[in-house]
Formats: sequence, C-alpha cells, structure tokens
Amino acid sequence: MRKLLFPLVYSLAFSSVCFAQADTPENTQALTDGAAEKVDEIVIVGEQPGPTLWKVFKGDHVLWILGTFGPLPTKLHWRSQQAEDAIIHSQEVFMLPVAHAEIGFFQQLALLPSVIGLKNSPDGSTLQEKVPADVYARWLVLKEKYIGKDRSIEKYRPIFAGHELLETAQKKSGFDNDNMIVKRVQEIAKKHKIKVTTPTYEFTLEQPRQTLKHFKQAEMDDVACFTKMVDHMATDLDNMRLRANAWATGDLAALAGLPITDPGSECWDAIMKSSFAEQEGMQDIPAKVEAEWYARIDEALTNNASSFALVPTAEMLKSESVMAKMHAKGYRIEGFGFDAVKADE
Repeated sequence: MRKLLFPLVYSLAFSSVCFAQADTPENTQALTDGAAEKVDEIVIVGEQPGPTLWKVFKGDHVLWILGTFGPLPTKLHWRSQQAEDAIIHSQEVFMLPVAHAEIGFFQQLALLPSVIGLKNSPDGSTLQEKVPADVYARWLVLKEKYIGKDRSIEKYRPIFAGHELLETAQKKSGFDNDNMIVKRVQEIAKKHKIKVTTPTYEFTLEQPRQTLKHFKQAEMDDVACFTKMVDHMATDLDNMRLRANAWATGDLAALAGLPITDPGSECWDAIMKSSFAEQEGMQDIPAKVEAEWYARIDEALTNNASSFALVPTAEMLKSESVMAKMHAKGYRIEGFGFDAVKADE
C-alpha cells in the first residue's frame, strides 16, 4: 500500500523490459492466423544459462552486470553458473531501480474507495468510441482470442485495455510475466547473505486522495500506445519466442537483430505528457530514478571489490546504452560489444 499510486502509473513503462530489445523498424502488418499460432511452439525449455555477464572495472574493483529479459517461456529454467559465482563473491547485489511514493497508513485506508474505476476512461467513453475503426476491429479479434467476452474492459482507457490484452496473451501463449531472473538472483543473494540494494528515488504524495482524483479526471493521449500494443500482439508473438530463445542461449547478436513492434515509447509518452503528470510534477521522475542508480553504482565501484547488478538487456543493447554511458564516465568495460573498448582508469 505504501506504493499504491506510483506503480500503478509507472508500471505502464513495462515496455522497457518486454519490448525495446533493439532500435528496429516498425512492423504493423495485419493479423494472420499463422503468426498468432506459431508462438505456441516454444523451442527453448529446461535449464538455460542466458547471456554471459558484462564487467565494469574501476581499477581492480569490478561490477558484474546481468542483462535481464522478459517475458520468458514458463517451462524455461534460468541457471547461470557465472552469475551465481559472481553473486556469491560480491559484497552487494543491485536490483532494478524504482520510484516510490510515501503515503501514511491512515491515508492508505482512506484511498481504498478512490481506487474503484481508476482504469476507466474519465469521460465514460468506450474503446470503440476512442480508437480508429480499423484498430478496434483488430482489437476485437485479439480480445475474443485471449480475453473472451469481458465487457467491462471496453470502458478502460486504451492504455489499460492494451496492457490487459498484452499480459493475458503472453500468459496464454506460454510466457511468464513474472521476472524469474530477478527472483532467482534474490534467492541466491539471500541464501549466501549478500547485501541486496534496490536503488530508490523516494518522493512524498502530500495529498494522495487529490492525486488519485487528478488521475481519474486527466485526459491522456494514449491511442497511439493502444494501437502499437494491438499491432504488437497481432504480428510479433512469433518474434517474441525467437527473442526469448536468443536470450536464453546467450545469442545477443541474434537478439539485437530481431525486428519488433515497440509500444514502449508511445505508452511512456502518453503518461509523461498527460495533464496528470504535469500536475503532480512527475515528468522528471525517470531521470531522477536513473541518477539514483548511477550514484549507487558509482559508490559500489569505489567501495566494493566486487558488486553485481541487474539491468534490462534492452538497455544494454541500445545505441546509447548503460554500458556506453559508463564507458563515458571513465570505466573499463568487458562484454558483448565492448570487449575491445578501453577507458582511462
């Protein structure tokens, strides 16, 4: 409950892990039965190692980085001896960074009635009234296939309806929406009593009830986000399987080269450009979360002989990647795409 509001909104940036695996062109073809069914043929099952780790050096201090990935097949079991050894011999393990709103206990209780209807469109309009007719027609096909006849979802904001479709379709297609990699890393660290740190940007909601009211009333230009999610589910499920296979077997070159429809930027823009984000002063939160992560990592490289961190593989493969930024800070990097890169220590 302490994190009631922010994860509700911030979780809509889910695409940073699930979608943006590389800077690739859009693919917005119409739904075909073959593309929708091929994903059921999950190839990678059983124990798989995932990619080798990146290493960041400051003098003789090292930060091991594992590129996380999701969704992954439910029958896959991630086990990396390299990652386990790095965790066991580290002084600190860093989880993915978060933002976190402080809300008092009695304020939490008072907020419960306000959560009802939070996902619905503020003006009472339906999806059919808000999105283009061709997009809505594709939505109906996918909704029937993965969600069924639930009519309440037709009252949702497009961004929430798309997210519901995405999670349901992935689960029914044999993918796990929970992050098994994060859970496994936590288990190893706990077993060996390694310090676990979650870099966190803390902020306070002075009037959480009013904040929820603002969100319910705020208009959001999320049709582009919804359209991209529909396109993604209509055309990209088979590539989702290929990407999961590439990550599981450590083939990052193949992963970086796979095409993908990416609703991430449109969905994030819809949130950050809304009147709600402006009213609540949330536009700069992603930058503050990022700054907090780099501050904690800089401290670790100074104070710890060895540290371990999780970073979405998507962020590692971008042209302006986490690794590129750390190299620019003067750290020496080893790993996919950086083996020959040296920096001043």
